[in-house]
Amino acid sequence: MVTQYGIKYAVNLITAHFGDLVAKVCECLLRRGPLTLQAIVRSTELTSSQVKNSLLVLIQHNCVQAFILDQTGEHGDGAKQSTQYIALFDNIIQRWRFPKFLTMVSKKLDKQCVELLEGLLQHGRLTLKQMFDRAKSGDDVVQEAFVKLLNAHFIERCPASEPVLTNPTKEEEAARKRAAKSGKILEVQETLEQRVVEAAMPTEALRFLFATETEPTADGGKDKSNSSSVTLGEKRKHDALESEAESGATDEQVVLWRANFDEFIRHLRHK
Repeated sequence: MVTQYGIKYAVNLITAHFGDLVAKVCECLLRRGPLTLQAIVRSTELTSSQVKNSLLVLIQHNCVQAFILDQTGEHGDGAKQSTQYIALFDNIIQRWRFPKFLTMVSKKLDKQCVELLEGLLQHGRLTLKQMFDRAKSGDDVVQEAFVKLLNAHFIERCPASEPVLTNPTKEEEAARKRAAKSGKILEVQETLEQRVVEAAMPTEALRFLFATETEPTADGGKDKSNSSSVTLGEKRKHDALESEAESGATDEQVVLWRANFDEFIRHLRHK
């Protein structure tokens, strides 16, 4: 559970980085938990436009996650869905460690990797094209640095924009408690924030997958001579990529990437 001091510190970080309006929305979510857009507007007394813009900033910088709460009626009536927003306290707190993250990459990798990571930390999320556009070096150099960061798991694909979260039914909740009791397992209650983060996270097959497609060939297929993947040779990851291809989501120019805070914290703990 987040303490009052933790909330104050998180709000101070957001205020310093994004200003008072964004911090007001963030504080509302930290103190009240997940809320709909309308509920945030009522609670903060800001305009709908101000709240929307603040949420966009917070989501862009991985401080808030949107999700759809799917609530099934008690008597089997139709499910009720609502889009809600939850503050990601752990991600907010990591912002003060950004200089440490950059220092770590400078020691383990190279200067180009540091520049690429710095851009992601400054902007929250970027496509590969945006990384190319803002880089001082050529595309080949940028892509090489990108692959190095990805191989080290210092960057990852961004989570789903609005994962669907369902509340467990009474029967499922009772079965879970019986299983825990019979197995004599000390069960730790999973927080809603953890459930949302888990639901939004890409599968392991896709989280660190990078592949490029080249120009179409004469027979209408794809020339994969320049295709690259940091996980080449693992069939399940190729299957996942093919699944994405069917849905038209393989263009690496539109996939959003971000820093992987979990990996940085893991390294800091094992120093």
